[in-house]
Amino acid sequence: MKLTAFRVQNYKRIQDTDWIECGSLMVFVGKNEAGKTALMRGLSKLNPTDGEKYNGLKEFPHGRYTDEFSTRDWPVASGRFQLDNEDREELSAIWTSLAEVQTVEVTRHYSGELAVCFHPQPTVQRVSRQDWQRCCGDIASAIEQAVAPDGQGDAWGPKKDALTKWFRGQEKQAVGTDPTLQTAEQARSQLTGQMNEAWTKEILSPFLPALQENIRRLSMEGQAANARKRVAENMPQFLYFGEYEVLDSAIYMPEFVQRVKADNKSPKTRVQRALFKHVGADIDELAKLGHHEHGKGFQKATQEQVDKLTILADSAQQAMTKKFSDWWEQRRHTFNYQFNGDYFRIWVSDDLDPAKVELEQRSQGMRYFFSFYLVFLVEADEGHVDCVLLLDEPGLHLHGTAQAKLLTFFEKLSGQNQLFYTTHSPFMIDGAHLERARAVYETPEGTRVSADVWPRDKDTLFPLQAALGYSVCQTLFVARRQVLVEGLTDYMLLSVLNERLRADGKPALGDEIVLLPMGGTTNLAPLGSLLAGHNVELAILLDSDTGGDSAIKKLRSVIADVDSRCVQIADAMNDMNVRELEQLMPEGYYIEALKRAYSGEAFDFDATEQAIPNVVDRVEAWLKRNAKPKLEKWRPIQQVVADINAGSPRVPDKLYAAASTVLAKLNAVFEAGAM
Repeated sequence: MKLTAFRVQNYKRIQDTDWIECGSLMVFVGKNEAGKTALMRGLSKLNPTDGEKYNGLKEFPHGRYTDEFSTRDWPVASGRFQLDNEDREELSAIWTSLAEVQTVEVTRHYSGELAVCFHPQPTVQRVSRQDWQRCCGDIASAIEQAVAPDGQGDAWGPKKDALTKWFRGQEKQAVGTDPTLQTAEQARSQLTGQMNEAWTKEILSPFLPALQENIRRLSMEGQAANARKRVAENMPQFLYFGEYEVLDSAIYMPEFVQRVKADNKSPKTRVQRALFKHVGADIDELAKLGHHEHGKGFQKATQEQVDKLTILADSAQQAMTKKFSDWWEQRRHTFNYQFNGDYFRIWVSDDLDPAKVELEQRSQGMRYFFSFYLVFLVEADEGHVDCVLLLDEPGLHLHGTAQAKLLTFFEKLSGQNQLFYTTHSPFMIDGAHLERARAVYETPEGTRVSADVWPRDKDTLFPLQAALGYSVCQTLFVARRQVLVEGLTDYMLLSVLNERLRADGKPALGDEIVLLPMGGTTNLAPLGSLLAGHNVELAILLDSDTGGDSAIKKLRSVIADVDSRCVQIADAMNDMNVRELEQLMPEGYYIEALKRAYSGEAFDFDATEQAIPNVVDRVEAWLKRNAKPKLEKWRPIQQVVADINAGSPRVPDKLYAAASTVLAKLNAVFEAGAM
């Protein structure tokens, strides 16, 4: 089961995020107090590794608590999961009606109740109390009126009385008790037990079909319940980790034992408990530590206890040294655990400095990930692959370059565990994968999460802009061959198509060529001249419209061979009707992506709009006719990018073929320049 979308509602400042689509690695960007932590913590309790439950008094939106909380069992976190072949096989074995199921939707409520819904959802005709009461009453009445054949009156009387009494009892009991499969099968046995002669079969057999139908429906209800139970038991766990759970190097054992026995749920207790589970020391052993009798001489039991804890600590420190170095590759650390009286101490050295220092003297970033790794090992059962990792501000205490390196580490982690993290740092956002970013921002109605990588909130926008700018700057003057494209949507679409084509071994841009968005044709002349002045080889991809033609004219004054370096879409495709990148894909697929991006919109074009050859112009005409805001081109493109990244079969082969044609034309520009 893989999480493909989630939703959080009725949680702190979050009224309803609506459904948020997600992949293996996602970053949630927002300013302080925007609600990022609430989003992660609210989601984590869908199936938490730490067992934390929702607390309505503290977590339900305070402004609504008095009037609303007690009126119903409010939903909080929901997840949509894609089922793999093994999941589908197991579920269909439990309930044959699930043979075609593809996804499952799970919702956790404040009460802890878990609602499970399958897609497609099989129809289950539930047997209500009223249904069962009516069935038993009808059978009892029919039996009361039944007449035995001649000569069987004395034999029928006791049978009639016993059956009538039993079914009347069921009729009465059904008022306050839900029917069960066992009860329905008992009712059938009551009838069949009396059908031992031909004449009794003739009287009682007409009542069996109604019971059989109830048994069938109740059996299906049981299968559905078992299928839902299987989903609940196999749903991925969510491991939340925040900055307040960082471990200290000195732990005072009596105080820790007291907190554990009091069932203290603080972040401090959680990470310390994980440490000692990793060491292998149980709470009773730790409670006895240092409590030997003074002045009584040598005590063998005390010595054995200390020896055992020392051996456990030594084994655990060696295991942690190896595992953490395999996991965290920035530097090789060596850990040393010591039980010392009432204290447990953690010392750390590394490959650059063998001197042991206390854990809290290491960088805050290293301490964060050491503490997180402990929790990860213990709560996720040695890195169980079905765990979703939720990290709150993981790079907060790391230098900018270390934050950038952290992204590579996250790529590695997300290969086995889905990983979502929050940040407000541009260095923690991969400018090459802005489709992974989700903006978290405040509105008068509460916290919102936008799939738009360019939200309207300027403070939230800043780290996204900075990340893109930083990513772009890294390519300027470094890559000797660059392709300039007009805008961000062109960059998003072409870059992901290029990566997919290259991964599939199909024609793509040369390995040394990078894409660079210009931010509009107005930036082309200054940017092009700047790069050309630094001996960067350029190819320029432009729309086949007046803007593209105008840009070429302006460039002629700053780049001598501009005409040989500019490629317009129509020329690349040898089709004058293809004016911009959106037209590389079949119209039907573009419209389908558009409808997903603008959920609820019909895009039912009238005759005038149907006559417009360019699908983008056609959509803009429809929006204008229906008094809708102007087309935001990034929205359908983001859907297409997500499809391509996921390797979705709904991406038409025609799009890949068209992209290869355009990229081949761009390659040819550089090949011609090298001659």
